[in-house]
Amino acid sequence: MTYNALNRDVFDEAKRQRYLDLVATGMNLADAAKATPIHHNVPRRHERTDPTFAQALADAKAQGKKVRQENLAHDEYRYNCLGCRCDICCTAARTGRAARRAAAQPEAAEGQSAPPGQVHEIRPEPESFPSFLLARAS
Repeated sequence: MTYNALNRDVFDEAKRQRYLDLVATGMNLADAAKATPIHHNVPRRHERTDPTFAQALADAKAQGKKVRQENLAHDEYRYNCLGCRCDICCTAARTGRAARRAAAQPEAAEGQSAPPGQVHEIRPEPESFPSFLLARAS
């Protein structure tokens, strides 16, 4: 469907402000366009042609990103990816690391220490130098 003067999306000041408010509350761009209601390409077109709208949209995106990050649960992801160092996130990261270390260790029999890791000896054949490289690479 082509947009002409009769059926094009009108992106007046009220719709612009509503769109910017929705983006600033953390809604993604496509959902904000649906809720406004406008076609999802209209804000992008106005962003390219109107520098004031482009700056307002950039500010709204930054605010929306901050809101989405604040709404995430405090856990290991927030510790690792977002750099949150609160007590909850530090404890979750410490617990997660300990669980992964324990899962990686082989089970030891009672009274014995854990067996060492397996070592595969690579013996090169003197007449076949490329086979040594293949064995080493695997």
